[in-house]
Amino acid sequence: MGEVSERDPPPGFLASLGMTFLLIAMACTQQVTAARWQHMSPDAKTVYVRSLLGGEKAKDAKGGFGHRYTGAPEDYVKRIDEAYSRGSEADPAVIFAGLTDKR
Repeated sequence: MGEVSERDPPPGFLASLGMTFLLIAMACTQQVTAARWQHMSPDAKTVYVRSLLGGEKAKDAKGGFGHRYTGAPEDYVKRIDEAYSRGSEADPAVIFAGLTDKR
């Protein structure tokens, strides 16, 4: 007992697989509204923001007009939550779009 076989997944593999599945599921679901955001777990919010960041990086890679975001996903989650605490009713993607770095 306690031995690891070559067929066992590497440590953290299942967690990574689960997060990947969650990201794909969120990308395929309906738009995240303000009401839905406020009921999401912190982890789900972070995954959603990571998907928004990934979309901007993809735009940059394609030579498009991706915006610049240099903060950690958790920072953007906090700033979106702060916008809602100030009474914003915008969708989180709209709030996120206003959080770009100044070039």
